[in-house]
Amino acid sequence: MLRLTEVRSRHSAAAGCDALYEVAHERIGVVGFIALHELANGPGVGGIRRLPYPSERAAVQDAVLLAEQMTLKTALAGLPAGGAKAVVIDRPGLDLAVAYGAIGDAIEALDGQYFCGADLGTSEAELAYVRQRTTHVNLAANEPADSTAAGVLYAIDAALRHCGIAAAGTRAMVQGVGSIGSRIAAGLVARGAVVAISDILPDRIAALHAQLPGVAVVPPAEDLLTDAVLLSPCAVGQVVTAARVPQLRCKLIVGAANNQLDAPCLGEHLAEAGILYVPDFAVNAGAVIEGVMTRMAAPGEDVRPRIDAAIAAIGERTGSILAEASESGWTPLEVALSRVDRPRPVC
Repeated sequence: MLRLTEVRSRHSAAAGCDALYEVAHERIGVVGFIALHELANGPGVGGIRRLPYPSERAAVQDAVLLAEQMTLKTALAGLPAGGAKAVVIDRPGLDLAVAYGAIGDAIEALDGQYFCGADLGTSEAELAYVRQRTTHVNLAANEPADSTAAGVLYAIDAALRHCGIAAAGTRAMVQGVGSIGSRIAAGLVARGAVVAISDILPDRIAALHAQLPGVAVVPPAEDLLTDAVLLSPCAVGQVVTAARVPQLRCKLIVGAANNQLDAPCLGEHLAEAGILYVPDFAVNAGAVIEGVMTRMAAPGEDVRPRIDAAIAAIGERTGSILAEASESGWTPLEVALSRVDRPRPVC
């Protein structure tokens, strides 16, 4: 049986959210949390992430950060939606049917306030349990990995153009080659880039290397230190820290991972180091665009052309952000935040 409790007042990290819910089930206890960050522009949208969080506090912090990121994505893309995120606390022996069933029941109880989809640790297999309990789920026919990767590649193209760098022959490091990173690596190879890849899962490396035998493989401990023009983080967030900035050997950072910076003020530190960072929420919105536009399409409408155009616009928006940053002296992150009425980061 579901136990859904509003717990924002218990967690200081959630102070900026519209609501924070604890999701529990009488058989397995606390399943995870749902953060509704900002719903002023429409229902909250965001995936369900499943990770072995070390504590409930860590799970809440991740849910809140990711939900805020979704608010920024939807606002910058001009979508009639807000930001939300669900997290499932993974552990050995977790009954996925019960856990995801509880998440589905919780989403249904929220009565349209939250529209969910896949994320790290949550594939179509897990979403099938959610769909048994609610209709507020991204359509199974959608291809979120394709859409996200396409948007990131458009942004990479725009960033390279801005810097006057040809993709052919450019050294690129892709960190994380799951469903999205592998597509970005393949897209870069198709553009003639010299690509290196890394991942903590050897099976992913083996599968992609079989598909793209020309790519180099870099140990995960060394990927951020690779001498490459482009660094594309496509795994977990907060990989760019203050300690790592002086060690980076790239010129551009454009990737699919959420919350790539450990702190917002690192955008300025990167700029001072001569590294152009394109804000993740500006480039990785492809799946969100697809999900929202599909959900809101008129009955019988072929919405695909509009979706493709909106994803292609990520590249145009990236070019515009970079041009404004060059003219104003602001960082691209500051420009992107200003476009969604957010304050500049304080260092």
